[in-house]
Amino acid sequence: MLIMKSYLQQLTEKSEHQSVDLRKAFDWAGLSKTTYYRQFRGTELRYDTAAKIEKAIERLATLQKR
Repeated sequence: MLIMKSYLQQLTEKSEHQSVDLRKAFDWAGLSKTTYYRQFRGTELRYDTAAKIEKAIERLATLQKR
């Protein structure tokens, strides 16, 4: 059985792996606190929004390595 992960699950795993605070990544992506908290109440992210957050996670991880 194939189980697909939501964008939020994928981003949470990526942020944990990179040791980046997911809330901070939402900020870096230019998203509001409301958008962040809505995700935990069942609202699904759009692809383009998830892509912005993923880029923010990568940038923050790079900055933390310096």
